[in-house]
Amino acid sequence: MRARKKKWAAPFLKEHKEIILESIDSDDVFFSSQSLYLEVGIGKGDFIIDRSKKLDGNFLGLERDASIAAIAAKKALENEVDNVRIIASDFDFIFPLMEKLRFDIIYLNFSDPWPKKKHWKRRLTTRQRLLQMASLLKENGKIIIKTDQTCLYEFSLEEAKEANLKVAYSTDDYVFDAENDSMSEYERLFRERGVKINRIIITKE
Repeated sequence: MRARKKKWAAPFLKEHKEIILESIDSDDVFFSSQSLYLEVGIGKGDFIIDRSKKLDGNFLGLERDASIAAIAAKKALENEVDNVRIIASDFDFIFPLMEKLRFDIIYLNFSDPWPKKKHWKRRLTTRQRLLQMASLLKENGKIIIKTDQTCLYEFSLEEAKEANLKVAYSTDDYVFDAENDSMSEYERLFRERGVKINRIIITKE
């Protein structure tokens, strides 16, 4: 579901430095919050905005598509959430800049499955990337993955095993827990269509 490029997106991102970050400054007071959360691939922002309202702490969202990042940022401003910051970039580029940060939870919601086998290295849940994410977690922190794609679900479980990471929970038919979870726009759409949702929780001990 590729979005069209929005002409207003680039100027909007430049104008709203209160929510859009161009890089990571680990000394920024925003990142000194007692609780810190990361969503990799925020889409149009429904998940991160809802989570930011339900949990105490600060939220960083990465979105490589600048037009989509702008939509999410606009939505966050309209919802008047002050504990969200967004970077229009991808995980591979930003990871080296986050090495001093420690997150309570890292969320991966409906990441691009790259279904062709020859593209497997592009998936966000390769063992290398999972290990990088785990290195950013606090003790007892979590990586929570949701996907509608069985291929990505099975791949992620295998990669976590090969990386010697602990899979604390996995299911190929996740029943939404409204009290302890939030929905992205993708999850809402898939559930309306009757698509089963896969969920994995990886923990750092």
